[in-house]
Amino acid sequence: MKRRIIVCVVAAAMALGGSFLTAAGPTVIVQKGEQVIEISLDSYPQMSGIVAYQGPVFAGGQENWKDSHAYTGVRINEILAEVGGMNETDRLGVIATDGYCKELPYEVIYKETVSGNPILAVDMDGIGTAEWEDAPMLVFLPDDERFSNTDMLQAFGEDLAHYYAGNPSTTGLLVTNVGYLIVNYDGGMLPAQTTAKADTPSSTEEILTVVKGEDVSTYSIAELEALNTITAPGTFVDSIGGDYTATYTGVPISSLIGNIASGTTIRVIASDGYSMNYAADILADRSTGTWILAFKENGVYMPYDPGYLRVVKVGEDNPRFEGSLSARMVEQIDILGAYEEYSLLLQGAIIRTFSRAELEAGVGCPCHTSTVTVTGKGGTHTYTGLPLWRLIAYIDDENFASPERGIYYDDTDFNDDLAKAGYTITLVARDGYSQSVSSTLVAHDDRFIVALKQGGVFLDPQEDGHMRFVFDDSVLFPKGTQSKSVKWLAEINLDL
Repeated sequence: MKRRIIVCVVAAAMALGGSFLTAAGPTVIVQKGEQVIEISLDSYPQMSGIVAYQGPVFAGGQENWKDSHAYTGVRINEILAEVGGMNETDRLGVIATDGYCKELPYEVIYKETVSGNPILAVDMDGIGTAEWEDAPMLVFLPDDERFSNTDMLQAFGEDLAHYYAGNPSTTGLLVTNVGYLIVNYDGGMLPAQTTAKADTPSSTEEILTVVKGEDVSTYSIAELEALNTITAPGTFVDSIGGDYTATYTGVPISSLIGNIASGTTIRVIASDGYSMNYAADILADRSTGTWILAFKENGVYMPYDPGYLRVVKVGEDNPRFEGSLSARMVEQIDILGAYEEYSLLLQGAIIRTFSRAELEAGVGCPCHTSTVTVTGKGGTHTYTGLPLWRLIAYIDDENFASPERGIYYDDTDFNDDLAKAGYTITLVARDGYSQSVSSTLVAHDDRFIVALKQGGVFLDPQEDGHMRFVFDDSVLFPKGTQSKSVKWLAEINLDL
């Protein structure tokens, strides 16, 4: 079976995700050859439809259909008309701002196939781009309102179909936060955003809010430049493992948050709704460099994405730091209560402990996370976290990523033979409550996660603890067995 995989190389300035939302609504960059334009999806006629997608079919033969949703958006063929459309031998790269990409053949876009009309959806179930964090989203609207794995193979062929753990899965075609439509995309550098929103803000426009309890301060670019600024190099490691070095100019974050108690939590909020929690002690530590809120990169004001303001670490020695810690498009800083340290203990062939900083940096990168849907007494919620089988790979044998890498995935680290032979995974809460699952059930299955976020927001420590073991509603446990979620998760133990 031949499968073609494109590895997307995302421009370093775009490396940390988030859809392009401007004052004119969601936008995408369209490229064909030398033509590069940026368009607002609000300026096109829209179509609507209802569809249910089929996920991967695992052992047991369950069909694994997902819930139906109603989508509204713009036909992709109408967008491509702006660059003259496609030729029959062309393929279209649909690329998210975090680098995830899928290829669509000419037939799927321009002819009648069982996949239906491909659109960029800006509304799901009546929820528009202001609240729907996945918009714009690549969606297919077949006439029968069901998109099966068989339909996908028929329309896309084995070459372009999506596979999960070796099984066809239509859900993998649903690209969220689409930022680019590129005809015959080769995996190279992506073009920059060009709309007016990407221009430098006026010197008097308020672009930053700092909240300290009831004390709220706002700043413009001019006011930030009037503070004590730093200009120095820094290097961040992006989501595909590459180093990006630049010289940044900005204000030390310690200058903005002031003299606050050790152990305080600093929450940084981006204009696309993304948030990141930092320990104040980390941001104040200058032993290897200085954390700043940068407004210039290599002497030039940063555009809206990845600016206007971005968290980076700089210094004379060019400090190196994980890109997942580099919150971009920052518009607000909140000084919260005490920063409570927590950790996750993993015990198997070896013992490994992940710190809060490692866990939150891991969940801050889309390439590390999985999002599942969970229905319980309190309703249906989405949880985002780290796949359980990925964490097990650190302790199932002596083959694992070095501690210096933090959360890092390599498929070869997971011991498939051991998992197939079978062992018990026990998930233990802080109060001693535990649940167990089998290695044969969770192997290579991103539907079992250690969740750190619910609905895109970090868990409430009082309600769920800092971590919670959950699994997607589509999971079917073997007959006679069952499992429940585990709140206040503290340990994962393997019975090897």
